[in-house]
Amino acid sequence: MNLADAVAARRSIRAFEDRAVPRDSVLRAIALAVQAPAPHHSAPWRFSLLDDDGAKDAFSRAMGAAWRADLTADGHPPEKVEAILTRSHRMLTGTPLLTVCSADMSRAHDYPDERRRLAEWSLFAHATGAALQVYMVALAEEGIASCWISAPVFCRDVVKEHLGLPGSVEPQALVLVGYPSPEYSPRARGPVDPHNFVVGS
Repeated sequence: MNLADAVAARRSIRAFEDRAVPRDSVLRAIALAVQAPAPHHSAPWRFSLLDDDGAKDAFSRAMGAAWRADLTADGHPPEKVEAILTRSHRMLTGTPLLTVCSADMSRAHDYPDERRRLAEWSLFAHATGAALQVYMVALAEEGIASCWISAPVFCRDVVKEHLGLPGSVEPQALVLVGYPSPEYSPRARGPVDPHNFVVGS
């Protein structure tokens, strides 16, 4: 599979077969992911892997409790909150492997002003995104599906405490990983015109 094929093979898939993902395949994907660009040669990436049923259940419930508080505060009726959380819990616990991707901010430069601190944080978030893209494309090359979920950024403290992450390590994303369900049928992608994404001259 060449690069173009691997990029095209990466789809956001949330339904998986009930079979384990080989750890060797995951480690190969991580080995490629950590070759992504990063500020200051920092290599800030940290990957937490959860494939035990009990660990996935506990992790989903911890994030779910934080989400419940947000949804309730937003004024959603209890029945809608329960439906959302039940669907999310079923998806997370039904995924063979959960990967929490974080950035180690201890490797960031320290600035006295908020403007540069925000800029530095953004650099590390960008680096995490670059690694995530490589991670998911590398998995796709091996026939393994994935889906990027942004939930951890909304409850960083909960995720950090639950996973026992050091204070400097900030969760950025959750990636669902597994072999795609036979029932999954990808939606056709339309043609891509690069001119649509170019601004100015």
